[in-house]
Formats: sequence, structure tokens, C-alpha cells
Amino acid sequence: MKSQTLASLNTLALVGVLTVNALANILPINGLNTGEVSALYPSLFTPAGFTFSIWSVIYLLLIGFIIYQWKVTSKSYFNELSLWFLVSSVANASWILAWHHLFVYASVIIMLVLIFSLSKIFQLLQSTDITSGSERLLIKLPFTIYLAWICVATIANISILLVSFSWDGGILSPTIWTITMISIASVLGIFISRRYQEPAFLLVLIWAFYGIYERWKGTENFTIAETALIELIVLSVLFLIFQFMRRIPKIFRIKKR
Repeated sequence: MKSQTLASLNTLALVGVLTVNALANILPINGLNTGEVSALYPSLFTPAGFTFSIWSVIYLLLIGFIIYQWKVTSKSYFNELSLWFLVSSVANASWILAWHHLFVYASVIIMLVLIFSLSKIFQLLQSTDITSGSERLLIKLPFTIYLAWICVATIANISILLVSFSWDGGILSPTIWTITMISIASVLGIFISRRYQEPAFLLVLIWAFYGIYERWKGTENFTIAETALIELIVLSVLFLIFQFMRRIPKIFRIKKR
């Protein structure tokens, strides 16, 4: 398939995703907006409602990608990236439909397809030598932020599925399970940020943990709030360290000149 055709399909795919997401709350689909569906399955891992405003950032970044993509259609990575982007877009829109029709099990399967497709894009871009500041900002950054949030969303989606099954946590309390999931998300974020030198990944987790902290502070679930706050602080420090480490090679190059 020609690169120009793929670029056009990418554009239509994002328009479709934005349209479905808008209709989800304007109509709303199945008589429920996205937040109302979430309220039907009270999971301790789900952050405060304002946290989901990160979707505005993600979609703005993706719009930037769609505009800039026309400049990189000749790049070796573009065709493969486009194919996985189309898969991710179909999964994104499909997830909204499954979620609003209360097909929680199906929503988890679709979410796994979404995270897989974004992981393929992320790995593709990491294996590509991208030195242009514009490409880093408008190609790499959108998918780094997108993948990071979907990692959080996948954990939240699975926890909601368990709630829908009335699972009580087995030998562990719901609070301990939530703390465990926060820790898993934190370790995953640290690994990816350090392994691929992408500190921006941590910013998304910091935002998610802040949302969890704000939701549960001053409540009977204060232990969850405290855990989220501790992880938030740790990730903030690591973000600064990783960001500094990324700049060290640049500093040395400048000195050599």
C-alpha cells in the first residue's frame, strides 16, 4: 500500500476515533456517558475523574502526528507504523462501543489489542534512529504518552472486570490488591523509562497516581492514597534523574566541539 494512501487512512482513522469518543458523551451511547459506566464498577484503582483529561493531551498530540506525518511518508518506519496505528484506532473506537454497552469482558480483550498495537509502534520507533527534534516531538512523544496511559488504563480495565465478577480479592484485601497494582504500574514505568530512555513515560504515571491520591486522600482508603503519593514522589525524582542522564551525552558533545 502506498505511503500517501496510508497517511490518508491514518487521518480518517483519527477522525473516526475522535467522532466515536465525542458521541460517547454527546448522545451518549447506550444512554450512559463514559464516567457513568465507570461508576457502575467501583474499582479502588480508578483515579479521580479529572485525571481522564489526559485524553485531551493524547488527542492533541495525535493530531500533531497526523499533520506532521505527511513529512515522513518516505521514512522506512512509516508504513509499518501506519498499519499498527490503524489497528490501534479500530481498537480505540471498538473499546468505547464495548464499554458503553457494558461488555466489560470484551472491553478488556479490545484493550489488550490496543496496548499490543501501541507497543509495536513504540518498539518500532525505539529501533529507528530518530534525531530530528520535530520527529521526536510529533512522532515519538505522542505514542510514548499514549502507550503509557493505556498501560494504566489496562490495569484499571482488568480491575473493573474483577469487580464486575464480584471478586473480593481472595486471600488479599481489595486495598492490598490496589497497592500491588500501583506498585506493578510503577515498576513497569521505571523499567520502560530506563530501558528506552523515555522519561516522558513516567509523567503519565505521575499524573495517574496523583489522580488516585486525590480520590482517596482523607477517606477510609487513605493507605491507597499514601501509597500513590509515595510512588508519585519516587517517580518524580526518577524522572529528573533520567532526564538529566539523557542530557549528559549532549553536554559532552557540546564540550568536544
